[in-house]
Amino acid sequence: MACLPDRGRSVVALSGAAPLRVVNGLASNDTGEVENGRGTYSYLLDRRGRVVVDLRVLPAPEFEASPGPLAVWLDAPASGREALTRHLEKYVPPILAMHRPTSAGVVSLLGPLAADALGRWTADSKAVFLKDPGELESLEATTVRLEGAAGLAVRREDIEGPGFDLYVEPKDGGGAEAAAIRKQLESVVASLDGTVATGADWEILRVERGLPAFGAELGPDRLAPEAGQDARAISLTKGCFTGQEVVARIHYRGHVNWHLRGIRGGAGTPGDTGDRCDLVGCELHAIAGPPARKPVGVVTSAVVSPRFGLIGLAYLRREIEPGDTVRSFQAPHGEFEVTALPFTNR
Repeated sequence: MACLPDRGRSVVALSGAAPLRVVNGLASNDTGEVENGRGTYSYLLDRRGRVVVDLRVLPAPEFEASPGPLAVWLDAPASGREALTRHLEKYVPPILAMHRPTSAGVVSLLGPLAADALGRWTADSKAVFLKDPGELESLEATTVRLEGAAGLAVRREDIEGPGFDLYVEPKDGGGAEAAAIRKQLESVVASLDGTVATGADWEILRVERGLPAFGAELGPDRLAPEAGQDARAISLTKGCFTGQEVVARIHYRGHVNWHLRGIRGGAGTPGDTGDRCDLVGCELHAIAGPPARKPVGVVTSAVVSPRFGLIGLAYLRREIEPGDTVRSFQAPHGEFEVTALPFTNR
């Protein structure tokens, strides 16, 4: 059980005559259930099928009682906020929707006791959930009524592991209310023998679960299908969206030349922080080839996992399969086994 106070997220609100219709025309995934409280994970793509940013599409707080067009929250990595804003400015007609940055912060409760933690927090505070968080399905949301803030609780995706994300936007734009809520949740987690996690802890969990991150595995130099998240982030039946033609052509008539894979160091592989940092960006070569041979991949993320040792994510040529071995001549880490993702299935 852990509380993660800050995962580096940025929430943008869309409102107006038809915000959800606008988002559905941009998002690679189907947003049809958002109005019913079920969020979705999606990409925004450019016309070449490359990733502008990855995000969650969520209903805004009080969606259950909203009498007019549904307002939408877009939860994106903070590092992708500028790209998201440019994309919205380019493609969203103001007559249909307006967008604004919010001051919403995100606190994540990780682990199988996360629902218990929310229950204890509710008992100790004045928070009211419009739906029992324990009844929520993957990415389903419910409004949290708070004194001095607007809130939303969302069950995390199964691939992310059990838990909830709590979104809090102070009504006065200040951070005092959000800070107080973080402290309350940290105290509740401690009462359940949990801990306060850090960004480094989340990075380990992310790599273990094979989740691509914007700026590392996702960005304008990568085709969306290369990341291996099609079932999670792309709908081929929803209708038109920006970049759909490229994605559909790859799916039905072609293939990508690069795939996101896991790599794992063998016995005796160094595993301190310096080793991890040195590995990111290193080119990978097939074990059978000479040093001058063209590289077959590049490491995009690497961590030292308490469960799996030195592991990482890497883009590898499609001919490199799980079970193969690769090596790097740029860092003294020896050989690496190529694995399917996530590592947690091993």
